[in-house]
Amino acid sequence: MTATRTGWARRRVGLLVNPIAGIGGGVGLKGSDGSATLRRALALGAVPHAGDRAAAALARMLERWPSDLEPPRVLAGSGPMGESVARDVGIGSVVVGHLDPGEHSTAADTRRIVAEMVGIGLDLLLVTGGDGTARDICSAIGTSVPVLGIPAGVKIISPVYATSPLAAGDLAAGFLGAARALRRTGLAEVLDLDEDAYRRGEIAPRLFGELLVPAEDRRLQARKEPSPPSEGDAAGRVAEGIARQLVPGRRCILGPGSTVRAVAARLGVPKTLVGVDVIDVTVRATPAPAAILVALDVGAAELERLVSEVSAVLVVTPIGGQGFILGRGNQQLSPAVIRSVLGTAGRAGILVAATPSKLASLGGRPLLVDSGDAELDVELSGYQSVVTGPDERTMYRVEPA
Repeated sequence: MTATRTGWARRRVGLLVNPIAGIGGGVGLKGSDGSATLRRALALGAVPHAGDRAAAALARMLERWPSDLEPPRVLAGSGPMGESVARDVGIGSVVVGHLDPGEHSTAADTRRIVAEMVGIGLDLLLVTGGDGTARDICSAIGTSVPVLGIPAGVKIISPVYATSPLAAGDLAAGFLGAARALRRTGLAEVLDLDEDAYRRGEIAPRLFGELLVPAEDRRLQARKEPSPPSEGDAAGRVAEGIARQLVPGRRCILGPGSTVRAVAARLGVPKTLVGVDVIDVTVRATPAPAAILVALDVGAAELERLVSEVSAVLVVTPIGGQGFILGRGNQQLSPAVIRSVLGTAGRAGILVAATPSKLASLGGRPLLVDSGDAELDVELSGYQSVVTGPDERTMYRVEPA
C-alpha cells in the first residue's frame, strides 16, 4: 500500500453542473439561454449532455488522482447540478443547496449554490456549462477561489474552460496534487455573446469580468479571435480553392463561419453565418461547380437524414484563436453525421478551409476536435489538408481537444 502524504489537508472540490448547458446546439438553436429557448429545444427533441461531460471530467480526475493523496471531498450541487453526476461516477459527495425535483435549474440557483460552496471552503471549483454559466459564477464569487470550466455549452469563447472534459480532469488532478504554495493560477476573461444577436449572425463578444483559473496554457482553450474585415479577399481565395475540389452530384454540408459563407457566395447559394446548411453540387461550370440549396440552418437529426440519402462532404473552418473545427458552435455536426461523411468519402470528405492568417493565429497549436465521441476524435486526429487558397494547401495537425 502506498503511504499517504502526511501533513496534507484533504482537498475540497466543488462540482457545479448547469444541466441544460448546450442543449440547443444539436437542434440548431445556437445557444441555451432563456426558458423559451429551453422549451423550444426540448420540443425539437434535444437531449441534455452536460451531465455526461461532467461525469467524464470527474472520472478522469479520479483516475489521475495521486495515489499517495487522500481522495478529494466533493461538494456537489443538488440533484442534476452535481449530486447525480458524483453518484454515477461512484464518489460520495456533500450536497450543497437545494433544487426541487422536476424543476429546471436557473442562473439564480447557480449563483446561490456556488456562493454557499465557497463559504464552506474550496481548493477548486469545477463548473460544467458555457459562457452564460461562467458569467453567473463570475458575478457570484469573483476571483475568490480557482475555477476550472468543463465545456458543455454551444459556442464557448471564454478562456476559463478546458479544451475538453478529459483535459479538465487531467488539469484538475495535476493542480490539486500540488502543494498549495506551488499551485500556479492566473486571471482569465469571462466573455459572452448576445445569443439573439448571434442567431442573427451578429458576433460581438462582451467582457463580463475575470475568474481565477489554473495557470496552464495547453489544456485551457484560447480566447476566440474574430476574423477582421480585411480578411474578405483572403476568404474569397480560400472559397475558390474549396469550390475547385467539389464534385458534381455530391451533397455538401456547410458549417458555420465567415470563411464557409464565402464558399457559399462563390457557388451562388445562400448561407447562414452561424448555422449549418446543405447544398447539392450540380453541373460543373467554369471555373467551379454550381450548386442548389437543399436545406438552410438545420439540426443534427435532419442532417443525419440528409447525409443518409447520398454521398456527402463537409466543409468547416477553424475558430480563430482556438482552432476548434468540431465541437464549438457546430454541434449539429453530430458523430453520426461525421461518421456518415467518413463512411462515403473518408478523410478526404472533410474539407477544412482557413485563411493563412487564421492558421497563424493559432501560434503552432493544433486544430482541435471535441465531437462528443472520444473514439471518433482519435480517428480524426493526424495531419489534415487545409485549403488556404485557390491552389494552396497546408498540412496541419489535428488532435482531440
